[in-house]
Amino acid sequence: MHAKGIHSHLVTRMPTPNADASAALSDLSSSLAAAVARAAESVVAIHARRRIPSSGILWRDDVVVSASHTVKRDGDVPVVLPNGERVNATVAGRDAAADLVALRLETKAAAAPRASGDSLRVGSLVLAVGRPGQSATASFGIISAIRDDWRAWDGTRLGRVARLDLNVYDGFSGGALVDASGALLGVNNSALARGAPLALSADAVDRVLAELLERGHVRRPFLGISAQPVMLAPADGDDQPALLITSVAADSAAQRAGLLVGDVLRAAAGRKLGHPADLLDALTQSRAGEPVQLDVLRGGTPTSVTVTPADRRTGA
Repeated sequence: MHAKGIHSHLVTRMPTPNADASAALSDLSSSLAAAVARAAESVVAIHARRRIPSSGILWRDDVVVSASHTVKRDGDVPVVLPNGERVNATVAGRDAAADLVALRLETKAAAAPRASGDSLRVGSLVLAVGRPGQSATASFGIISAIRDDWRAWDGTRLGRVARLDLNVYDGFSGGALVDASGALLGVNNSALARGAPLALSADAVDRVLAELLERGHVRRPFLGISAQPVMLAPADGDDQPALLITSVAADSAAQRAGLLVGDVLRAAAGRKLGHPADLLDALTQSRAGEPVQLDVLRGGTPTSVTVTPADRRTGA
């Protein structure tokens, strides 16, 4: 009798489902499904590698953007549009630093709707949408971090990148990162950070794409030197950062300008140098074919050297 009373007491105190909470979850589920459906209308399948296709985004009505490492061929590339139509595209350009490839379509289709620039925020709910086959697939999570000054493996400044707390499955690289309404935030990529899911922001992609469509590659000015940071100890006692040249490549812009191993670079185009990335930034700000003045310390004597950076092309 006593045990039965306890059982009855427990039963009467069991929590009941909250109708409001259930309705909210149902609304969220429906909203996310609608967001995926909206985004999928601008995500294509690219057949340019073995095994499964890769994903791409209709960035413009006749241009698809994808991750360069997933498109293993140049020339004609078969693309399957969201409506199932199979069309040809040609590679308009690649950039290995940003791991982006631009494909020019032989036809036109609706470009992806864009989210506003301030929608890329830490903690925002986001969806990764890909098309590694006939149907679209999706993954759900949040933006866990934002880097406004992300640099590629070669030191190139790429701009804003989002670190994602979600799964990026096979075939997702090159697909769309979208907000809860299905509007485009950026391009998903699992290679920029050695497997960690990232997304290059739409603004950063736009800058790369503009150069790819104009010249087929992104201008990457370089001198042909290796350098390491050093600290100078001038007479006034305040240490100053600089770069020590440790090697000069044969027939390079640096060699033609007369730079030598052992030269110390203190500034480029008026910009102080304390890290190799500082030199890359200074060169990038110069116009193509424009000479850059370097402040050099050679054998303890200040001098200046004028050098015209070369344009290094990077492939996939």
